[in-house]
Amino acid sequence: MAKYITRIELFNADEKDYQKLNAEMAKESFTPVKNLWNSSNTFALKATEYNRQGNVTLQDVTNAAYNAAKRTGKEYSFTIIKDRTFPSQYP
Repeated sequence: MAKYITRIELFNADEKDYQKLNAEMAKESFTPVKNLWNSSNTFALKATEYNRQGNVTLQDVTNAAYNAAKRTGKEYSFTIIKDRTFPSQYP
């Protein structure tokens, strides 16, 4: 089983856009891993991170992230990393 970490940034986005991104990423089987609130308890709109694990390939995760980000209607960028510590670090 593979685990991937995906970081997405939306450009010229507000809180509503990031809420839509969260909903779209959930539809693609991603779970959020980074708190959207910064240390001063204000909403941080710079980027969000998600995990996706399972019997999926890097191409599967890339396509899913692309589709979810595109459905926000905003310009975006994303980075995907394969977590090599999984599953030995986790039960």
